[in-house]
Amino acid sequence: MAILDRIHRIARANLAQLLDRVESPEEEITSHIRALEDAAREAKDALAGFAVTVKRQEQANEALRKSCGEWQARAEAAIEAGDEATARRALGERLKAEERLAAFEPVLEGRRKTYDELRDDLVRIHDQLHEARAKLMDLRARKLAADAEKSMSQRVATFDRGTPAGMERLEDEVLASEASAEIERDMRGVLTPLSEKLERDVQERKVDSALEALKARLGKDAKE
Repeated sequence: MAILDRIHRIARANLAQLLDRVESPEEEITSHIRALEDAAREAKDALAGFAVTVKRQEQANEALRKSCGEWQARAEAAIEAGDEATARRALGERLKAEERLAAFEPVLEGRRKTYDELRDDLVRIHDQLHEARAKLMDLRARKLAADAEKSMSQRVATFDRGTPAGMERLEDEVLASEASAEIERDMRGVLTPLSEKLERDVQERKVDSALEALKARLGKDAKE
């Protein structure tokens, strides 16, 4: 059967040899996983069908063996009763049953063998599925790591070639802010003493004016 040949072929495929012949391992493994999943479903369905067939054939063979025993017993009973004709008929039926049983036994053995092979193939397919899924996860993890390393290398190379214009503008703004703050501090240091001197001068002029006014008033009072 074509389906059994296909399952048998897939079950015995070598994943490592398969990957050696392809350029895109991730895509090939993904495709292989789908094929394995399909084969696993087909193998399960085939196993279920063969299980029913084997069971029915076993029941049929058991019925034939039982029939052989019954016809033998009838033949013996007929001989004891002196009925040779009935004994002959019974022995003839027993021989027919034995011939049918002999013909069915190889069929049953063949179906049992096919069932066992299918079961082994299903086990191999599940093992391959586990291996392929693990391999796919490993490849994806390695690809992510490689992409991250490549991205980091590109960024480092960009910084090595020079500071980006945006970074230069930001640095200029910081330097300008620092310079402005420094100038304000310096101006506060210069302007504060100057303001105090002006205030003292104004105060002294006020005192001088008050003194002159007082002298004038006192001189006027002395004349009077």
